[in-house]
Amino acid sequence: MKSLRIALRLLWANRWLWMLLVLWPWGMAAIFLLGGLHPAPEDVAVVFTQQSIYGLALVAFAGGALLGNEQRSRRIVLVLSRAVSRRQYLAALWLAASLPLLLYAFDLALTGPVLGASTSVLAQTLGALLLLGLMMASLAVLASLALPGVVAGVVSLGMLSLPLLLPPGWQIALTRFLQIMLSGPVREHARLVFVAGSLEALVLSAAIFEAAVRIFEQRDLRLKSE
Repeated sequence: MKSLRIALRLLWANRWLWMLLVLWPWGMAAIFLLGGLHPAPEDVAVVFTQQSIYGLALVAFAGGALLGNEQRSRRIVLVLSRAVSRRQYLAALWLAASLPLLLYAFDLALTGPVLGASTSVLAQTLGALLLLGLMMASLAVLASLALPGVVAGVVSLGMLSLPLLLPPGWQIALTRFLQIMLSGPVREHARLVFVAGSLEALVLSAAIFEAAVRIFEQRDLRLKSE
């Protein structure tokens, strides 16, 4: 509960930025609808997947910047002095990076049918987005321990993309998730892909977060001056 309260305070402090970002899908839908545009189904799928990729970037850059901002403002000292462990604090940063993605995905789920996105595109893209978002939040928090905000976001995006480089015989379920984000829904064994991918995403996200906690517990805070 402590982690959730801290995360909500962090989100409230940046509420206007988050609001603009989370409302982005509605803005895109309005452009199509008010402009009288009637995109083809394949064009809708492309727009929808692009917006989903924006959602991952949102998690990456938010998660990469949170720790640096807290060190710069010295709020981290105040929080950790209130019987909050470093694990709880890092969990708060993870939540602050990932919670807006839930709202973003909800907006996509509402605006997708309005634009004419098919059920398979909606279900698979949003499922892949949320599961990859778990890993992205963990990677961004880990990268932020050593790198400044924007760089941490770029590095975490690059690390999440690594499964795409695996050769065909070595591809994992997360590779299929990334392919869904880039190329559209899978046609065969979709249920198996999502069951295996869910397990992979949960295990890898937890392992990466645990590594971040171990590192954070052993290091100085490195407070930054304005």
